[in-house]
Amino acid sequence: MRAARAVPTVLAVTLLLTALGVAPATAGRPCVVTFHGETVEGTISSPPLPGMTVDVVGTYDDADLGVVATTTSDAGGGFAFAFPCVAASAVVRVTDPTGYYPVTYGTASSDVEHAEGMWLGEGVDLGARSVRLTPPGRFVPVEPTRVIDTRDDAEGPLGPGERARFLLDDLPDDVNAVVLNLTATRGTAPTSFVSALWYEHAEPDTSVLNPSAGRDVANLVTLPVSRYSESGQYEVILYNNAGFTHVVADLAGFYSMVEGAGFEPVSPQRVLDTRSTTPLGPRTTRDLVLAGPGGHAPPGAVAVAVTITSTRATARTSYVSAYPSDALHGTSTSVLNAYRGDDVPNLAVVPLGADGAITLYNDQGTTHLVVDVVGWFVETGGADYYPIIARRADGSGPAGPGSTLRFSVQDVGATVRDDAVAMALTLTTTRARTPSFLTVHPTGQARPWASNANARPGADVATGVLTALGPGFSVYNDRGPLVALVDVSGYFAVNGPAGD
Repeated sequence: MRAARAVPTVLAVTLLLTALGVAPATAGRPCVVTFHGETVEGTISSPPLPGMTVDVVGTYDDADLGVVATTTSDAGGGFAFAFPCVAASAVVRVTDPTGYYPVTYGTASSDVEHAEGMWLGEGVDLGARSVRLTPPGRFVPVEPTRVIDTRDDAEGPLGPGERARFLLDDLPDDVNAVVLNLTATRGTAPTSFVSALWYEHAEPDTSVLNPSAGRDVANLVTLPVSRYSESGQYEVILYNNAGFTHVVADLAGFYSMVEGAGFEPVSPQRVLDTRSTTPLGPRTTRDLVLAGPGGHAPPGAVAVAVTITSTRATARTSYVSAYPSDALHGTSTSVLNAYRGDDVPNLAVVPLGADGAITLYNDQGTTHLVVDVVGWFVETGGADYYPIIARRADGSGPAGPGSTLRFSVQDVGATVRDDAVAMALTLTTTRARTPSFLTVHPTGQARPWASNANARPGADVATGVLTALGPGFSVYNDRGPLVALVDVSGYFAVNGPAGD
């Protein structure tokens, strides 16, 4: 049953329209915009959300209009509007006064640009405009599991300009994002890019991976998922720009809206550098103890986020795996592809084994490995994850040798909580003239002796990053000019029980 409608006072709206020189009425009969809706939680149970602030805000060319009308959802989550017409485009925005639920635009968008708009210049009933607010998630690590491999798919590789939908069948209910190690292999184009789309017909304006002919490339990505997709199941939609490429994805975990571990970001901390000992040989493993007496992990840690870099590899190509020390099939998945003559990094989120260790495996030749911890996932406390539709951060662009690009949370283009403690992003380097390394760290803190990405001349390279905020984040480039592109896919913020 729909709750009774609550009609907001329109006096302030009339004064606003008058100040803007817009007549709020037509000749003979007032022109009034009306519509209604409900604010509900975007989970399987979809409970109503009372007490949410519901605004109608100008958008696109009419963004300067600001708030046109406002109300509060009632005990049943219902809201209704009736206000004078204004010749402008607008969108519904819902804000949770407690900050637990993310600011949401339109039906379920994390920003204005991707939300469903409406025209306020017609005196008609616009019908239902309900909004789903997706709760933040906590991380549930899993032993690395292969969930996508187009080499075994009858549909074959992704072609030029192709959009492919991949269903994720074995996830539990109430998941809002997945963490995948995504690999492109057998690419035919000299260079291409792969984007993760929030719906099948979306325009690709960010990227997660850069395939190239003759090279396997990997990147850890965190992608939002929803059961409100076109298929009605959890799905990932990937777009390939040029040539043909196979894609392989290994599930490293997911963010659950009902259970899981919170994230504790740290400034990058080096915990292993085999250049001071011995490299990993062919088909050999090395355990890295992180929890327990003398370990680096905080109490209750169940997984670690690390940047792993392969350097001084001797094989033409190899792959490196990272998995919990008690995993049964750890070497059947990979976190990066090593190449002779190149430094190759990638972000990995790895569950801790029962002994508090992770295991590193190298398949071919020898390679040194450098491991930098960027955060921990802990059973109690920590920060919850808020996925957003990926946005390219303002300020992305050229970076000279020894220079630093600085980003604030406002540069993201989506509404981010002021108390956010960390961000998830993809850092892509392009147009590099010389090999370089890049370090991402909290703004205002000393740059750590660690790296997140390695740029290569003549190649576009995408690398996943989890970075603490302080309050924003900085990207340092060590050598030579290049272009650094930052695509943000989510942020972390600390909440109390049940959103207190």
